[in-house]
Amino acid sequence: MTIDVHAHTVPADHIERMKSEAPQLAPRIELDGSNCTFVYEDGRRSGPMPIGMFDHEARIKDMDAMRIDVQALSVPPTHFNYHVDAELAALVAASHNDSMIAMAEASPDRFVVLATLPMQSADFAIAELSRLAQSPHVVGVELATNVAGVNLDAPELDPIWAAIALAGMPIVLHPHDVVEGTGRMKAHYLHNFVGNPTDTTLAAGSLMFGGVLTRHPRLRFGLLHGGGFLPYQIGRFDHGWAARPEPKVHLPVAPSTLLKHFWFDSLTHDDQSLALLINRMGADRVFLGSDYPFDMADMNPVQTVERVMGLDNAELGKVLHETATTFLAPLAAEVTHL
Repeated sequence: MTIDVHAHTVPADHIERMKSEAPQLAPRIELDGSNCTFVYEDGRRSGPMPIGMFDHEARIKDMDAMRIDVQALSVPPTHFNYHVDAELAALVAASHNDSMIAMAEASPDRFVVLATLPMQSADFAIAELSRLAQSPHVVGVELATNVAGVNLDAPELDPIWAAIALAGMPIVLHPHDVVEGTGRMKAHYLHNFVGNPTDTTLAAGSLMFGGVLTRHPRLRFGLLHGGGFLPYQIGRFDHGWAARPEPKVHLPVAPSTLLKHFWFDSLTHDDQSLALLINRMGADRVFLGSDYPFDMADMNPVQTVERVMGLDNAELGKVLHETATTFLAPLAAEVTHL
C-alpha cells in the first residue's frame, strides 16, 4: 500500500457553500477538458491543473494512475486564509474540513484528512481542533510555515501548539506567504523555487530556536519539499548554537537533538537529492509526497522512490507506506478532551 502525505483538494461542495457564505474567497472554475483553472475575485489564477482538485471520482482515477492507494487530503496553501477576519476564517476552515471529511467517509479506503485551522485566532483554532478530534478520518493538521508573516514561535501561537500536543496529532507544514526580503524572489517564479524551501527552513528554525519543541516535546512536524534546507544545514545550526549567544536564549540543547521531531516528504525532484535525504535522515523519517494536483507536483512519485539507488525492500516499504503510517498515527492523548 502506498500513502501520499502531500496532496491538496478544494472539494466541489465546499466551493458551492462558499459562493453564498464567503463569495470573496470562492474560486470560479474554468474547465478545459480534463484540466481546470481556479479564478479568484481578486484576479488571481491557479492552474491549469487536473479536475481532481475538486472532482472526487477524477481524483481517484488519477491516484490509480499514480499508483497511490491513500491520500492524506489537505487544503492548498492559498486557502489557509490567515489574512481574513478570524470569524470568517473559522467558518471557511470548518467548511473545507467538513468537505474533506465527507470525501474520506465516501472512500474510507482511499482518503484521510489533514485538517486546516484558522491560525490567526487561538480560540477559533482550538475550538476547530476540538471539533475535529471527534472524527476518525482526521489524522492530523496541515498549517502554513508562518501565520500571515508571523513566525511559528510567536507567543500568541503557543496555546495552539499546546492543544495540538495534547491531542497527539501530527502537523504538516506547507510554505505560504514566503519571506522575500527585499523582493528579489519576485522574478522567475523564485518565490516558489527558492522561497518555499527557504520558508520551510525558517519555520523549522523558529520552532527549534524559539523553544516550541522543548516546551511541547510531543509535537511532530512533517516538512514538505524534502524538508527545505534543514536536512543539509543542520550542522550549521549546531555550529551557530555553539558559537553564538543568541540561539541559546530559548534553546538549551543543540538543534540536532531536536531532529526527532521532524519527518520529510520525498518531493525533491532529483534522484540524488532524494537518496541523500533518505541516507541522511533515514527511511523511517521520509514519506511519500506528490504535491498533487499542481504543476510543481511529481505525478509519478512511487516510481521516483523506486528509482533511488541502493534502497533495499525494507527501506522502500518504509518510504512508500510504513513511515507515513507511523507519522500519521495519533499519540495517546494526555487528556480525554481539549
